[in-house]
Amino acid sequence: MNFNDLLNVGAVILGTIGGSGVVILGFSNYIGKLFAKRYEEKIKASLQNEINEYKIQLDILKQITIRYSDKQFEQYSKLWATLFELKALGDELWQRATPPRLEKFSRQLKSTKTEIERASLFIEDSHYQELVELITYFSEYQIGKSDLISYRQNQYYDEYQVNQMIANNGDKKTQYEGLITTIKSDLKNQIRGDNNQRH
Repeated sequence: MNFNDLLNVGAVILGTIGGSGVVILGFSNYIGKLFAKRYEEKIKASLQNEINEYKIQLDILKQITIRYSDKQFEQYSKLWATLFELKALGDELWQRATPPRLEKFSRQLKSTKTEIERASLFIEDSHYQELVELITYFSEYQIGKSDLISYRQNQYYDEYQVNQMIANNGDKKTQYEGLITTIKSDLKNQIRGDNNQRH
C-alpha cells in the first residue's frame, strides 16, 4: 500500500466520521430546538395560567367592590333621607316647641340613630364619626327643647330664663345645621366616588 492509498483510506475514515459528526450535530441541533420550543411552550402555558388566575382574582375583587359600592350607595341614600327628615322636624320644633312636635322629633332622632348604626358597616369611618357628632348636637337640642317645654308649663316662669333657653337651643341648631351641610357635601362626594373628600 503506497502513500496515496493511505491518503485515500484516511480520507474515507475522516469522511465517515465527519459525516456522522454532521449527522450527530444536526440531530443535536434539532433535539435542542425541539426541547427549547417545548420549554418555551411550557413557560408560556405557565404564564398564561398565572394571568388567568390573576384575571379570576380581579373579577372576584371587581364583583365584591361593585356589591360594596352598591350597598354603600343604598346606605348613604337612606342616611340622607333620615337626616333630612330629622332636620325638618327640628325646624318645626324651632318654630314652635310643643309636646307633640317634640315627640315626633324624638321618635325620628331614635330612628336616625338606629339607621346610622345599621349603616356603620358600609359607611366610611370619617363619615360615621361626623354622624355620631351630629346626633350628639341633635340630642342636646332635644334636651333643650324638652326643658323649655317643661319650664313653660310652670304657672310662673321667668321670661329671661326662657330667652336664655331659646338662645342655647339656637346655638345647638346652628351647630347641627353647619355639620349637616358638611355631611351633605361628604355624602355627595362619596356617592360620586370623589377621592378629594374631607377626612
